[in-house]
Parts: sequence; C-alpha cells; structure tokens
Amino acid sequence: MRAPVRWAMLSMILGGAAFAQSGPFSFEGLPDSTILTNQLTGATFANAIILSMGITLNEFEFPPHGGSNVASDNGGPMTIVFAAPLRGFSGYFTHNVQVTLLALDSANNVLATMTSAFPNNEALSGTSGSHPNELLEVSSSTGIFKVVITGSSQGTSFTLDDAALYTRCDLTLDGVTNVADAQAILNQALGAAKAVDDLTLDGVVNVVDAQIVINAALGSVCEAK
Repeated sequence: MRAPVRWAMLSMILGGAAFAQSGPFSFEGLPDSTILTNQLTGATFANAIILSMGITLNEFEFPPHGGSNVASDNGGPMTIVFAAPLRGFSGYFTHNVQVTLLALDSANNVLATMTSAFPNNEALSGTSGSHPNELLEVSSSTGIFKVVITGSSQGTSFTLDDAALYTRCDLTLDGVTNVADAQAILNQALGAAKAVDDLTLDGVVNVVDAQIVINAALGSVCEAK
C-alpha cells in the first residue's frame, strides 16, 4: 500500500485522537519535606524529597520550572522505577554538580545516558552561560524500566521539576499517542523504516505491534511489554 494511502486510512480511523502520556509530574500538592515514594501514579521514587518555595527550597538558586514544589535528591542518587516500560523520560533540572541520567532495562542494563551541559546551573551562582531548569531526556526503543539520576553521592545537589513519562507507544516522544505514532510503527512493520520498536518482544515488528499503537491512539492503555 502506498504511503499516502496508508496515511489517509490511518487519519480516517483515528480522526483527531491524541491521548496524553503519564505526567508531567509537577510535584504540586505534596507537603514540604515529603519523602517521595509511591504517591504519584506510574512511578516509584527512592532517595527523593519534596522541597517547597518559602520553606526548604532556596528558590533564588533553584527556581521551580513551574508551581512551587520540586523533587530533590535525598541521601544519594534518585531512582525512579516505572509501573510500565517507557519509550522516554524527561525533566527540568537545576543542579550544583554535574547531573547524569541513566535509563535501565528490567535487568539493569544501561539503555541510554544523558549528562548535564554544565557542572552548575544555579540561577545566581551557576557556571557562565548556564541557565536553571535544563531539560534532560533519555529515550530507548527498548523499554525503560528505571531511571537513576546521579548528582552528588550524598544527595542535596539537584532539583527535578515537570518530569514527563513517554509510553512505548509514543514513538515520536511528543507527549501524545496519535496518527503519527501509528504511521511510524507501520513504516517499521512494512520495512520502510528500521524496525526498532518491537513492542511484543517477539523479535519482529509487525501488524501486532502496529495494532498496539493504534489501540493506544484510540484511548486504550499501551500494552507493550
């Protein structure tokens, strides 16, 4: 089937459907100094604490990306384990040491890494040319089960705000699952693009994977493994 015809058919099937992914986690509504664990749907945190403007957060150096709350590393690297495998994770970071994100699979193999552009991007005393709330993102066509965010080994070195979780059905990493994602997986299934998004883990990308993405675009949960 020619590409314009496939696109037209997908557009008719999906119409204007565009379903948002989990997050972003703004961390609003949680009391200052809350130890963050499983309060947010879709993720479990470790070594994380809520800081609030005017209380424990020094907002002059660590301004929130939005709202008045942020999450900070508490006692060591922050770890986030996801309830379902992800295509990507992103967040806005302000830090006083270099920050590194590691994306891991279910066996703790490293899938992707990202390191901050500057060792310090605090609002007042950051490295020249830096800005607070740097967007850092990791992604992988293999499911991301966990992210480890490392600043200082002792913690208290960065803030995280507006963290976004992108499901495995969001191939375009734009925060929604829609006709563009369905087209992307169809291209892989038909050999028009490199087959990297094996959502069923059966060794191939085919119509079954495409149906998972189409179902998600129509409002179902992304059922990728």
